[in-house]
Amino acid sequence: MARERDEAKRLAILSGAKRLFAERGFHGVSVSDLAREIDLPVGSIYTYFESKESIVATVVEEGWAVFVASLEAALSGPGGPDERLSLVLYRFLPRLFADVDFISIVLAEAGKSFGLKDKLERLSSLVSGLVTELAAERGLLMDFPPERTKTAIVVCFLGSIEAVHLGMCAGIDIGPEDVIDYIRLSIERGFGVEIIKPVQLE
Repeated sequence: MARERDEAKRLAILSGAKRLFAERGFHGVSVSDLAREIDLPVGSIYTYFESKESIVATVVEEGWAVFVASLEAALSGPGGPDERLSLVLYRFLPRLFADVDFISIVLAEAGKSFGLKDKLERLSSLVSGLVTELAAERGLLMDFPPERTKTAIVVCFLGSIEAVHLGMCAGIDIGPEDVIDYIRLSIERGFGVEIIKPVQLE
């Protein structure tokens, strides 16, 4: 008889796995380690996931889905492009940066087949559309090809999460606020616009 699945147990497995994978690395954690961490029998874990690989893939997929859904909501919201960029900077990047375990796993497992290329392509398409809209509103001519805009966004994104990760895990004196402030200044200087923190977030 198949075991009944419990969503709370599934989430506990993912939460424990995310913490352990971030701390020890994927290869440094066994399913037995995970079972001990969350106080479940090994067999219970296999009720929800067929392998350790499927666990880490789910951590990445579900974490990324939450981040992108939040980003899409901000980008499709009301207000001009500068107001929507403000939401990206002050609401959604802090949420991502706060999840150091997720960032650690994404950076460590980036070479795996989690569709990172497609994820980054979707991310860069979303943000480059907003950047193009902001440039048009400000009457600025984008003097490099659209694919370079996407490249710049991917480099900025990956560099940002790496900087936050190193700041928190390696003691480098750069925090999430510093990274956000750098991105804000880059946007303001590049587009001649002031990015104001949303009032409800102050």
